[in-house]
Amino acid sequence: MPDFHSNHEGQDMDNDKAKRAAYAALAKAQSEMGTVYKDATNPHFRSKYAGLPAILNEIIPTLTKHGFAFLQLPDFDSTDNTVSVHTLLTHKDGHTIEATTRAPIGKKLDPQAFGSAVTYLRRYSAQSMLGISTEDDDGNAASGGRMTPERRAVADRTAKSWAAKIAVELEANGLSVADFDVWADHGGRGHMDSMSAAQLRAAHAWLVDKNGVEVIRKTVGGSV
Repeated sequence: MPDFHSNHEGQDMDNDKAKRAAYAALAKAQSEMGTVYKDATNPHFRSKYAGLPAILNEIIPTLTKHGFAFLQLPDFDSTDNTVSVHTLLTHKDGHTIEATTRAPIGKKLDPQAFGSAVTYLRRYSAQSMLGISTEDDDGNAASGGRMTPERRAVADRTAKSWAAKIAVELEANGLSVADFDVWADHGGRGHMDSMSAAQLRAAHAWLVDKNGVEVIRKTVGGSV
């Protein structure tokens, strides 16, 4: 008689192995993720929050490095006017971690309400699934209290992460950290190693999105 249990047992072992590998990789990825700084403002409540682009910019490169695909699929249920986002974190070895979050959007559906709800749920799901923390740009709580050693360590780790991203962007464009420091010193900004995580994050966005590379080239060329 054939052993019909052997295949199932083998599959169970493979699934368990894939699950262990996924969680081990996730632990490493989380250890490398820094604090996401609050870069957006809710005008109604006059409060700051970390926008979706800032969250994705922090998590996607690290997740990809450790073999994860990160997907978020929105949906709408007309029976109760509920928007949902299904988030999947799939590891290269086959295991998937998933969760669904929902939110009502009222009786009338319009594109703006749907988009706002989806964006909120995506932010909430990503932060919850990955344990992402957010912080004010200055690294302190809104009350202005002193940073604890733990929070200082997180801020330092985040700054190093952004500095590394800047170095990669510079190298890809034929520039160096020394070139960046020439530009920063020229504008009275100090050198890279003295900048806060918030300043480095802004500098990285400027390099990528606002043609900062050409500005640095012109500054370096003019200083020679």
